[in-house]
Amino acid sequence: MERYFIKSMRRLTNTDSGNPRFKFVAVDRFGKTLTLHTKADAGWSYTITHGWENRMIEGYTHATSRNVILDYAAISENF
Repeated sequence: MERYFIKSMRRLTNTDSGNPRFKFVAVDRFGKTLTLHTKADAGWSYTITHGWENRMIEGYTHATSRNVILDYAAISENF
């Protein structure tokens, strides 16, 4: 599980199934800025609020040829 600091976020268009998608600009533990996208049709994305902005999250990611996909995330209890 990796930790990321969310600098900004925005809601994208819903998937064909009607589930929400989000795009985050985040900083990882090495100070590298990257863009994360929520996984399509992920049920956990309903827990995302704009309160995540400027907060630390913990999540699982994987990289594709075009994007870094956020498979699961939650607000981190530790900074």
